[in-house]
Amino acid sequence: MIETIEELIKTAKANGYTNCDVELIEKAYKIALPFCVNKFRYRKPKRPFMNHLISVCAILMNLGINIETVVAGLLHSVKTELPKIYEMNAVVGEIVENYFDASVGKIEKIPFDKLTLIQSAILTIQTANITDMILAREV
Repeated sequence: MIETIEELIKTAKANGYTNCDVELIEKAYKIALPFCVNKFRYRKPKRPFMNHLISVCAILMNLGINIETVVAGLLHSVKTELPKIYEMNAVVGEIVENYFDASVGKIEKIPFDKLTLIQSAILTIQTANITDMILAREV
């Protein structure tokens, strides 16, 4: 599993993300880092929360997902920093803001070809989130 910023950047480059994309990832990491200090996953085993966010982001990258969704994956739990996130990238801000407010059950009933970018991003991030928890044996 990828759980450090260095590994994440290496993964981004290996998956064809541009230098601008990598800069956006680094900015998002700097926003997320203070939020994650002294936070651990509440499931077993206890691991730094930042490792979870990085791993979710890496899963999205390895799937070749658009950069806005990848970055929102890194920030999906950092809703408290929305002004900074919107300033960094408005689309990422919209995804993160709606992540907690979205009713997955309602989104899942929408035909795939009718999903908005935001709805699609939310479902994709939630899938990566669950995948990370399974891989980390947290469930």
